Amino acid sequence: MADHQQQPPPQGPPPTGDQQQQWGQQQQWGQAQWGQPQQQWGPPQGQYQQYPPQGPPQGPPQGPVPPQGAPQGPPQGAPQGDQNRGYQQPPQQQWGQPQQQWGQPQQQWGPPPPQGYPQQQQQWGAPPPQGYPPQQQWGAPPPQGYQQQPQGYPPQQQWGGAPPPTGPPTGPPQAGYQQAPTQHSMAGPSAPLGPLSVGFLAHQTDPTYNATHDVEIIRKACKGFNTDEKALIATFVKLSPLQIESLNQKYIADVKKPLLSLIEDKTRGNLEDGLMALCRGPLNFFVWLVNYATDRIGTKEELLDLALLGRSNADMNAIKTSFKAKFGKTMESTVKDDLSGSEKDMYTMVMSATRTEDSVGVNPAHVTAEVKALYNATEGRAGTAEKEVSRIFIKNNDATIAAIATEYEKTYHIPVESLIKKEFSGHQEDSLLYIVRGVRDKAKRDAELIEGTMKGMGTRDEELAFRLITAHWVPGAIPAIKAAYQKLYGKDLVARVRDETSGDFERLLVAILNK
Repeated sequence: MADHQQQPPPQGPPPTGDQQQQWGQQQQWGQAQWGQPQQQWGPPQGQYQQYPPQGPPQGPPQGPVPPQGAPQGPPQGAPQGDQNRGYQQPPQQQWGQPQQQWGQPQQQWGPPPPQGYPQQQQQWGAPPPQGYPPQQQWGAPPPQGYQQQPQGYPPQQQWGGAPPPTGPPTGPPQAGYQQAPTQHSMAGPSAPLGPLSVGFLAHQTDPTYNATHDVEIIRKACKGFNTDEKALIATFVKLSPLQIESLNQKYIADVKKPLLSLIEDKTRGNLEDGLMALCRGPLNFFVWLVNYATDRIGTKEELLDLALLGRSNADMNAIKTSFKAKFGKTMESTVKDDLSGSEKDMYTMVMSATRTEDSVGVNPAHVTAEVKALYNATEGRAGTAEKEVSRIFIKNNDATIAAIATEYEKTYHIPVESLIKKEFSGHQEDSLLYIVRGVRDKAKRDAELIEGTMKGMGTRDEELAFRLITAHWVPGAIPAIKAAYQKLYGKDLVARVRDETSGDFERLLVAILNK
């Protein structure tokens, strides 16, 4: 499992001014619009800022000037931290159950909403339940300081995984580094490519973190014949994805070899697997995981789902770019060579990175058409049109999938999960349920999958570690999973993990859960 190669940063030109212009033309300056979600307050914690703008944007705003009394900066008490698109739930519709919130909701830019309404009004029907976080959208300009939103799990705004541009932006401020090229959405008008997750920009570090002290702790812990595993665990678990990359770069600058090689030399077994996963960080880990799931006889489907399902278009493109740079072949060819039939068709769609962006609101007419298409592909015919069903759940964004699921049950009186179980089996059933359950409640879904690794005879240690580590990278995910687990099974997840593991591996997983 050694992974010693350093990745060259992907090459690609920055977007042109024309590509950035659309953003300013689509929204009025600072004006809340009750059919279109607004830009969230940024920035997240300091380590995720690439360069804060100095003062207001240059030049006149696009559209009318902000109304009198519009806020000039973040309100007092604006929440800190990151929301991950992959774990941040989509805006709620009038149908169905409210979804699990990951982390704290963020304030929106613009005048406050009317009395008695939540901060974000939906395009579809009645307003959503109060207390759920607004969806990240391209809209009104952000306050001073750019937000790097963590889809990663979840996202930082980048274009195509290229290094961020130098110097301040010359146009209106964007939600991150650069406006991405627009693409056509099958559920509505074209929308900008969404932001990257934290840790999905190759070689990006945390400029506020000095890795010198932690490098010395690691070298001391690994000096001689005995290894201080406790010191290694404490050091790796505390670091964010960008700090991990800073640590890797500092170590190789000081020692002239990769930190991964030290972990491989000084640790063994499940502890080695867990520490190397943490050391890789999100982008490199998911690249490694796709290769690991497909590089031997038999596909590790559950790991392939963990690596690729539910990813934003931006994150998927980043994974594909890094995979090609590391292994010298495309990820698409690697995965398709390992699969066949409808599974191959499904993952071909997943890797195409053409799902509807979350910035596109729910279109009622599109939902109605997709509900009918889902019926015609399943209960309305003999046999199952598997490729069409996969398209519905892969190409639509989370909010639209939630709307389709609720409307289908209302129209045809069968839950979508039951429909999937009836029409599919094996890995494709598991993959489609993974998507649908994640749209409804990610914390509950992940709690069930984590329990599944420990249920029955023997524990799937590797999968258990990978599920906890990937959740650990998403702000707010671990506490939400622990709460969901307690509610589902009436017992504490930490105690459950202690019962199923031992030694240094137990200490690693418990440290992740108790961070």
